[in-house]
Amino acid sequence: GDRKEITIVGNSLSIKPSGTNQTWVVNAMIDTESCSAMVNFSVPGKPSPPPVPLQASLWWSISNMGYKSEFEFTDPSGTIAEKTAPLNRWVELKEPQHPEKTGCFKHLNTIYADMHDGDKKQITVDGASLAIRPSGNSQTWVVESQFDYETCTAAIDFNVPGKPNPPPVNLKAALVHSICATGTKTLIEFTDPSGTLAAKDFPLNTWVAIGKAELGIHV
Repeated sequence: GDRKEITIVGNSLSIKPSGTNQTWVVNAMIDTESCSAMVNFSVPGKPSPPPVPLQASLWWSISNMGYKSEFEFTDPSGTIAEKTAPLNRWVELKEPQHPEKTGCFKHLNTIYADMHDGDKKQITVDGASLAIRPSGNSQTWVVESQFDYETCTAAIDFNVPGKPNPPPVNLKAALVHSICATGTKTLIEFTDPSGTLAAKDFPLNTWVAIGKAELGIHV
């Protein structure tokens, strides 16, 4: 829920806190073939660092709001989670750009890792109908919405029976195509169009696709 400043010069990467009075610095070297770096957050002044170094992979993401860079963190040692499981996703903060034309899904059925809640969600798209369900637990709530193919977005009201701690306002879910040196995946990025929780274009949460997805592209 905070901000970090990342600087890359050549093969050198540095991470600093942003918007706080913390002064810690993490330095790492980038593997140019995989566009990733092993990051040890256990440095003086860094609160609650992970118990092991994490792999930070650089991704480029494209959506109706333009393109931006993102860093995805995983644990290659398998100590915290499965080696390829996304533990966190840092999203570049930048002004919205001219919308990019991206392919939307006429059919979609896949599981996403929720970076905010730390659990999993299943998203199903069938034509213009979109449904969100919990995955991997005993919850049974369902959120239903309509998918806008012009913008690749949907308005989501999480205030449904059985859903713990829903946001106080409807959120916008945007389909994001993400690309890195080793592959591609889809994301769901959530923002608050009302500006109640944060600036209207501020990324409140990101869901990262995991496992094999069943896709049907609508261009």
